[in-house]
Amino acid sequence: MAFPWNRGDAQDQIAPAHARRRARGRRARQEEAQTERTNLTSDQRHQRVAWGVGAGLLVLVLGIVVFGFYNEFYKPPRVWAGSVRDQEFKMGDLVERIRVLQGLSGRVDLSTVPFEYLRNLINAEVLRQAAPGLGFSLTDEDVNQVLRAQFYPQVPEGQQSNPGQLEEEFQNSYNIFLARTSLTDAEFRVIVKEQLALQQLGMMLGRTIPETAPHVEVEWIRADIDGRSDVAAVRRRLGDEQGVGGENFAKVASEVGTSAGFADQQGYVGWVPKGAFPGLDDALFGDDERDRPPLAIGEISGPLFTQDGVYIARILSGPEDREFTFQMHNKLNGELVTKWQNDEQAKGADEGWLRMNFNSKLYSWVADQVALSAARVAPGQQGAPPGPGGSQGGLQGLPGGQGFPGGQR
Repeated sequence: MAFPWNRGDAQDQIAPAHARRRARGRRARQEEAQTERTNLTSDQRHQRVAWGVGAGLLVLVLGIVVFGFYNEFYKPPRVWAGSVRDQEFKMGDLVERIRVLQGLSGRVDLSTVPFEYLRNLINAEVLRQAAPGLGFSLTDEDVNQVLRAQFYPQVPEGQQSNPGQLEEEFQNSYNIFLARTSLTDAEFRVIVKEQLALQQLGMMLGRTIPETAPHVEVEWIRADIDGRSDVAAVRRRLGDEQGVGGENFAKVASEVGTSAGFADQQGYVGWVPKGAFPGLDDALFGDDERDRPPLAIGEISGPLFTQDGVYIARILSGPEDREFTFQMHNKLNGELVTKWQNDEQAKGADEGWLRMNFNSKLYSWVADQVALSAARVAPGQQGAPPGPGGSQGGLQGLPGGQGFPGGQR
């Protein structure tokens, strides 16, 4: 019991106790708040780290996607493919070129390295630049004449016609052709102009062919280069060099030979001029400079490997000077054009005004891009001109008639 005279002292004792409890409470609350702040700061740091890691991963993934897109879609079409003086071509130009040819012929041979199509593009540009110096030029009117010869309706002799209606039919036929091939008028006109230039070059070089030239009478067995035919086994079937102990040449040719349009089913070709098949010239005509004699009459050659096939040849008679057949004249004319193109490429490479990119990986990309495009006109379908872009192809209505180059003599 607190006596009245001691009451003040008791209150003085109670007050510090309350103060101490309040102080401890404040300290506890401060420590709790500090702990909460510490925990919150730690959680925030963890969240920031997590966000940073997540953002870094996102940036990495986006970087990979963007890099892949750049390498796969953006960069390849813009990579330099080749040039003729100041005219440059990109890989995208090459893809478009092949797609144009695909649209015209209905298909492209993707087993052929796209580099060959680049050569085609380069050859066309070389000839375009060389044309004025060769003495010929091409105009839009020349192209219009080809288009009319190709698509203008034919009116039977003696039948009346309406010029306006014929013009409308011509435009309709031409527009249907463009729609079928997914080509623009400008794209097709470029191809026609290139074909016209080849025709002009062919006619110019054709004038250098003499009236007569050495010929030999030949039969041969031809196999494709794809290796599906065992040429060595075929040769063994024919016996020795004179055919002794072997099977009949015509019989073997009819069983295993593949035609390239020059031999019949039994392998008979006929009279072949020197230069028409450059890869066979050494065997058929010999080479005096390298002291290589030709095959003797009746002698069967071993396998002869050329760019367009593997041949086993036999000379039946000759050589003798003869006039050219239409087929052999055109074949020799085509070889002269090919030689001119090869010579110009070699000259341009030596002098530095012609360059080409030999990156095989990029050509794989080109082939992949072209493979995504389905054939747009089946070969032989109405409105699909034969042989687009190739040195041996031709468009109907070109000067000199069908075929390449120069038409009939």
